[in-house]
Amino acid sequence: MMHVQFRLNDEPVESHIAGHETLLAVLRDQLGVTEVKYGCGEGACGACVVLVDGKPLASCLTLCASVENADIMTVKAPDHSGLWALLQDRFAAHEAAQCGFCSPGLLASCFALIQRGEKLTRQQIREALSGHICRCTGYHHIVDAVEEVMTLWPVMS
Repeated sequence: MMHVQFRLNDEPVESHIAGHETLLAVLRDQLGVTEVKYGCGEGACGACVVLVDGKPLASCLTLCASVENADIMTVKAPDHSGLWALLQDRFAAHEAAQCGFCSPGLLASCFALIQRGEKLTRQQIREALSGHICRCTGYHHIVDAVEEVMTLWPVMS
């Protein structure tokens, strides 16, 4: 067993883990962070994506020991900027979240994408989100939502 510390949604966390435990396992099984979903366990579906120091990572492939002193964010992170709320609102308005299983990981990746401050084409948005599998929406609604947030976000921030 080893000791690991990190910040989760702006709160300090300490946990005792086995060296082989993934961030996903620790978040869900030890810390009760159920908004992070277990999908494929292979990093191919994006359901488990969280932001680690602002970058989207598949938590099912990330060893928890590797996030020592990192800042981890999920969709339940405090919304200091208003971007989480805007993304969630636009996902709802565009019906981009139907069953909702993939939404937390998608929203985390979208958050990081928009934070970069680049204006992207629809194709670039699709490519940036290509690591996510969503069976319900066909991606069109997701891209619509992200595209709209990209036009609104600089005005709001």
